Amino acid sequence: MLQNQPNNVRVYGVLLRAGRVLMSAETIVGRDILKFPGGAVEAGETPELALVREFIEEGNLAVTPAYLLHVPGTLFSPWTHSEYTPLYYRVHGEGEPRTPDHETIELIFMEPDTAIESGRMAAPEILALKRALQGEGAA
Repeated sequence: MLQNQPNNVRVYGVLLRAGRVLMSAETIVGRDILKFPGGAVEAGETPELALVREFIEEGNLAVTPAYLLHVPGTLFSPWTHSEYTPLYYRVHGEGEPRTPDHETIELIFMEPDTAIESGRMAAPEILALKRALQGEGAA
């Protein structure tokens, strides 16, 4: 049976709290970047279940996916030089992130403008963050 699921589906969660956004500071292929917590959707997982799992793995933080923010389609990563299909969700969660020792990331709450203006975010992440902030203003 032919499936139309894209390869390398990735899920990311935008967690806003007190006017700040949770960012993952990482080094990918020698470049310091900021992205949202998240990662690969594994075989047999829904994107929402993968997102919940990734937040627990990366930050010992339980989240609930609220709604889909942005689906830019399959993209070519300038960092890894490979195709990926990101899905960005608005998520809700309580508690403070605690990154396990084996993770090579730092989870930090940042002012959204500081993150955007850092030059360390990719365009799809910036658009997802702006959409999340617009949703907060409408609430």
